[in-house]
Amino acid sequence: MGLFFKSSAKELLEVRNRIVLECGIPLLEKKGFKKSPFSTSWFGRDSLQGYTYELCRLNPDSTLQIIEIQITRQDRWIKFILNIFKLNPNPESINQLNDVDGLQYKLPPNSITEMRLGIDDIKRPPILNYDFMFRKHKIGSYYSKNGFSKRAKQLKRIIETDLNNIEYFVQRWYKMHKRPIITTWEGHQIEEV
Repeated sequence: MGLFFKSSAKELLEVRNRIVLECGIPLLEKKGFKKSPFSTSWFGRDSLQGYTYELCRLNPDSTLQIIEIQITRQDRWIKFILNIFKLNPNPESINQLNDVDGLQYKLPPNSITEMRLGIDDIKRPPILNYDFMFRKHKIGSYYSKNGFSKRAKQLKRIIETDLNNIEYFVQRWYKMHKRPIITTWEGHQIEEV
């Protein structure tokens, strides 16, 4: 037995997944996001022994906002990745995208506009950025079982705050990328005229 508590990789994975299921997904659903309709989307255990959840929402102006949540076995992070596209032609509802192959949304050139929440939109060096230093989407350092539990609760509170303010991150995405890539429903880029 060691001097300090060390959680297993499985326990670390399951705690982060529970936070996403109990807090992350319900908050995104309150903000209008739904389970992705694409046939190639993950929603649960993935092929790398982690968890991946993809949610989307379609705005009246035919912009498709996609949030992918990644929980990998080998780290302590919960990664929230946002990308926005303008669909042409304009679907009347997100249900029209059911079973469409959405793989192109994940490949270049579409993937170059992805933004990881709380990381990619930082403008100052991380050492000078309070949000980066103290508001990470990961389980921080701990030395005891009680400390591990406190870090998990802290992560849950940070995720609750950030996802309640998802519109802030959407605005940050627009500041970084100016406008969405125009694509077909399958994610194939359409050249602007």
